[in-house]
Amino acid sequence: MDINLNEFDELEALFGEADLEMKQMEKVILTQNLEGFASCFPEWDLHPPVNYGR
Repeated sequence: MDINLNEFDELEALFGEADLEMKQMEKVILTQNLEGFASCFPEWDLHPPVNYGR
């Protein structure tokens, strides 16, 4: 797959940087995916690390 980096620059210029709401939605989805994956392997410790102070 050959993607020209200039195409990404053009898209970013059109749509701008992702806003806070979009970043929060992405975080929620990634957390749900990780929790779902971890639930498939209950004997493994796959829980995300706790970020203290963030």
